[in-house]
Amino acid sequence: GGYSFCALAALRILHSVSMIDVNALSSWLARRQMGFEGGFSGRTNKLVDGCYSFWQGGAVAVLDGWYNDEDGDSREGSESQTTKNELSYDEVMLQRYILLCAQDVNGGLRDKPSKPKDFYHSCYNLSGLSVAQHALEPWPPSSTDNRTSSGDAKEENFNRLFGDVNVNVIGRTDPVINIRVERVKFMLSQQ
Repeated sequence: GGYSFCALAALRILHSVSMIDVNALSSWLARRQMGFEGGFSGRTNKLVDGCYSFWQGGAVAVLDGWYNDEDGDSREGSESQTTKNELSYDEVMLQRYILLCAQDVNGGLRDKPSKPKDFYHSCYNLSGLSVAQHALEPWPPSSTDNRTSSGDAKEENFNRLFGDVNVNVIGRTDPVINIRVERVKFMLSQQ
């Protein structure tokens, strides 16, 4: 789960995703989202865990974004199951799991309902929620694009959303680096 994401994100940063068996990785990731719960498991025969909302969901977003590269080179030899800006998992079910099962009524997020909240799971549940809510954009983000990740529906492209959009939508997280997109744009503008 986490190792797969880190390796894939590093390859994406290095523009070297084509070095791996993309079809095998896509197939493995597709089997990580559990149909009943909607969340992701980390490995075969493991239960859903909230942190994999980002580790697996983010890996899917990185891979789907790579498929959507405008240069078209990444699509050779691969069969993308999505159209531009779509994720190849059920983003509504993932949002539902995070908001209804992983969220603690007193604040914070957790692995699963039987577990206590903690900072680690709060971080990666929120990152996974952000990736599930926001439509894919070209990567790396353009430092000249002045849109913010404020969640303003007038400026933002969203995936299908779960629940009340006035209270459930959070800011856009870059799926490759896992920090807010406006921070990535700032870093890129400093080169």
